[in-house]
Amino acid sequence: MRFATPSPEQVISRHGKLCTHAEYYRVFELEFCIRSDSPRILSSFRKMYSHFAVPPLDRPVMTSYVIEAPVVNGNPVVVADDKVYVVSNPEILPGFSYMTIFNSFIAKLQNHFLIHSGAVEFKGNGIIIPGAARCGKTTVTLSLIGRGFSLFSDEVAAIHWLDHKVYPFPRGLGMREGVKHSFKGIDLERLETIPMIGGGFKRVLDIGELKGALATEPSPAKFIFFLVPSADEDFSQASAASVLYLITSDVSEGMLGEMRAVDGIESAEVTGDTSEAKFPIIRFRVQSGYPVLAKLEEICYRHNVLIFDTAKGEHGQPDFSGTPRLTPMPYSRAMFELLTRLRTGARSALLTNQFKGSVTKMYLALADIVRKTKCYELVVGKLDDMIDMIEETVSTG
Repeated sequence: MRFATPSPEQVISRHGKLCTHAEYYRVFELEFCIRSDSPRILSSFRKMYSHFAVPPLDRPVMTSYVIEAPVVNGNPVVVADDKVYVVSNPEILPGFSYMTIFNSFIAKLQNHFLIHSGAVEFKGNGIIIPGAARCGKTTVTLSLIGRGFSLFSDEVAAIHWLDHKVYPFPRGLGMREGVKHSFKGIDLERLETIPMIGGGFKRVLDIGELKGALATEPSPAKFIFFLVPSADEDFSQASAASVLYLITSDVSEGMLGEMRAVDGIESAEVTGDTSEAKFPIIRFRVQSGYPVLAKLEEICYRHNVLIFDTAKGEHGQPDFSGTPRLTPMPYSRAMFELLTRLRTGARSALLTNQFKGSVTKMYLALADIVRKTKCYELVVGKLDDMIDMIEETVSTG
């Protein structure tokens, strides 16, 4: 049942006084505050972003509100990005608020390309590790730490648009149940958990515990290894259409109709709900050569709908049993693959402020970064062999 949603100003005026708890953060140039009536809510975000936390600021900053008390039709709300999001299932409020605030602040960053990718440093070289579904991106990234690589992030490669360097993004490591990776001296069973938006929990490791394994200074982007899920798939020969999944906070026929009208979208269908949170999963077939994610993000924003997660390719688990294969990748292909993983959409401050709203200028700037790297596709196989290949490649240059 649909009901009228009050404006952000109305919610803050009537209920903001309840939010007596506040925490402040700085991510690169952006400062922001999260206010809530519940310490429990703030703790979920702080577990992942403790290394970005700062003391209370005495100047106005971007502020988000998470109000657990009933606000709209008996439900809690999140106020962020000049919108009010009603959370009809209070049990998932911590995960919902975490993703809402994350989406809000990354759109406000104006100096970095944010790529959904692992990122490490080795001998002064910045190394970016994007991956398709089923390729074990996080497993590969963390395994490199055991070989003397330093970690920028297991989730976000932050590349400055001017100096082309990869910067540390020290968020916590969120590991799903059943993770096979181990860390010397760290008992994963004792780690605290945060709820996942799609149901279940992630154990959170404070990356400060990975002593000596963190990159603390930026390094020039020099290598890109695109992980490919199966030796049976020829990544360099793209199929006529690829598959893209979006997990969203809501969906309507009107929104789906707009998505189907986007150039390059062959089909868009709601395939089902996630296991516990019951959010829609939208499955797209996308013609090769069409970077559509920014347009889909803009449609969701207009409909007051959040995108919680994206995945390219069919779902499944990585297969580390085969023989890995490493081959050079053409820059044109590498550029397209990075575009599909770019976290800065149509509302990006990077796009608006640095490139005056010109998507073409932004893409050309990213292409300039890619041209200065060495790009490879790495078909997933035996993990130790994959790590050997990466180490040998970056060591010999």
